[in-house]
Amino acid sequence: MSAQAPAFPTAAPAQPYLDPAAFFAQLQAESAPKPKRRRARLVLRYASALVLAGAIGAGTAYAVSLPRRTDVPFLATPSDGRYTFPVLARPAPPVGEPAPGADSNEAQIHYGDLRQYLLPAPNGAVPKEDGWESVAEFGSSLTDADVPNHLYDAGLRHVARRGWTMPDGQHTVVELLQFPDHQAAYAVQDMVNDAPLAKTYREENVVPVVTVSSFGDATFNVGVRTFDDVTGQPGYKERRVVFGTGDVVAIVTTTEPAAVPVVPTEQVAMLEAQMLR
Repeated sequence: MSAQAPAFPTAAPAQPYLDPAAFFAQLQAESAPKPKRRRARLVLRYASALVLAGAIGAGTAYAVSLPRRTDVPFLATPSDGRYTFPVLARPAPPVGEPAPGADSNEAQIHYGDLRQYLLPAPNGAVPKEDGWESVAEFGSSLTDADVPNHLYDAGLRHVARRGWTMPDGQHTVVELLQFPDHQAAYAVQDMVNDAPLAKTYREENVVPVVTVSSFGDATFNVGVRTFDDVTGQPGYKERRVVFGTGDVVAIVTTTEPAAVPVVPTEQVAMLEAQMLR
């Protein structure tokens, strides 16, 4: 049984997180088709009006740039399965230590207790796993017995995890593997992603991708591996997302009834990436 993670007081972040709904709305807006260009004479007709409107509206631009989910017509339904999370705050590094994305932090190290970087459970969740996880226990979820040895060779320091179960039947586990620096983490990221899982088989050929954030304005796409069969749980699927951020390799694993969509898995991966920035 994993030890319960104590509450760690953290300083208020310099900039509050966007709420998960607005975060998704922003991604939808960025991927929407670009509007067709109007004819030149219309541009000339309205150019001065746009300049004036831009000057007047500058003070409210931030308030309207990220509409809430219910304000966007094609996002006005909650049927996509996403969860509601409590207010998220990125952990502040210990006094005197740089943030993982700071220019002075060349190794991109997440200082402080690794468990503080775990995404909190969403509203309505039943808490499950929480705290430190041994490398042996992590390795038992894989069929490749050499993986734990490779992790030790790479200098694995800690494995922190948090898990919960939702009313829709989805069980989510977030695991954070911490290494000495970003180079060590990067060296094993693909191995962890490709390692065969012990209780799943029949992986789907089509691998959707989810966009997660890194430091600064950088983002990258990672695959969502989906397995149609889970040992001992007929009718369930398992989805798995692996990505690296600095000295940490993050793993999001969800096990859910086949009817549960991929959206909540992607949502957890996106928000965990935000926590690690």
